[in-house]
Amino acid sequence: MKRALVTGGSGAIGAAICERLAADGLEVLVHANSGIARAEAVVARIQKAGGTARAVCFDLSDFAATDQAIAELMDEAHPIQVLVNNAGIHDDAPLAGMSAERWHRVVDISLNGFYHVTQPLLLPMIRTR
Repeated sequence: MKRALVTGGSGAIGAAICERLAADGLEVLVHANSGIARAEAVVARIQKAGGTARAVCFDLSDFAATDQAIAELMDEAHPIQVLVNNAGIHDDAPLAGMSAERWHRVVDISLNGFYHVTQPLLLPMIRTR
């Protein structure tokens, strides 16, 4: 069975992606940045429908935390073969009024988070092809 990691899987769009992947026969790792309860609710729906899923929680903006979480999810017998980078935030504010802190939070999740989760998975995913 292929394994998929969906970042932001606890949100509305991410949950729909997770549910579809599970319906297609993949084991789904449902990611939450915080609030694991929402990811667990997605897992419960997937399992009720006969799918396989597990909730995972880590902060994509923190490279060390993401790297550790990915290392713990790595399994030679069941590698992650699908990665959906769905996590992201926006903070709608005119740039002239946006603080540097708000700007960095958007970039840390939406851009750096993509790198933090994708980089350690690239070579292991390529090896499964």
